[in-house]
Amino acid sequence: MNLKMTYYINELLSTHRGGSKGKTSNAKPYLLLSLIDLIKNGMIIGNKILFDSDTLKERYQKESKYYEPNSPITPFYKPFFHLNSESYYHIKWRYNSAPKNASRTPSAKYLRENVEYAVLDEDLWELLQNEEARNEIKEAIISFFIKPAKEKK
Repeated sequence: MNLKMTYYINELLSTHRGGSKGKTSNAKPYLLLSLIDLIKNGMIIGNKILFDSDTLKERYQKESKYYEPNSPITPFYKPFFHLNSESYYHIKWRYNSAPKNASRTPSAKYLRENVEYAVLDEDLWELLQNEEARNEIKEAIISFFIKPAKEKK
């Protein structure tokens, strides 16, 4: 494994997750898995992740339901926004309109009106263009975040 791959797997597995009612949320990992699948299928091009992408929202919901069929799905706008607190994901705001309090989730309407798009670090984006790297990253996310959650049930 090369240094960039090691670095990004460590960063991805350090993703902070929120929670409620004593349960940790996997919304961010599900969104990451969705991004990886859409990159694989050529549906995200030029490292521009659009908030209004119905395809991304549907894929995120599908991932969430697949891994947690009996749990309510965290609304898409929440992980889309909160991934911005991670080092490898960045929201490009229109008109310098980033919300003042980044710990509070802005509404979907606010995001629709103020987000131009989101991007991954360029080096991570390049890694995800490679099938072998993509598969390794995807498996790391599933093994670290999702399998332990399924085993607790």
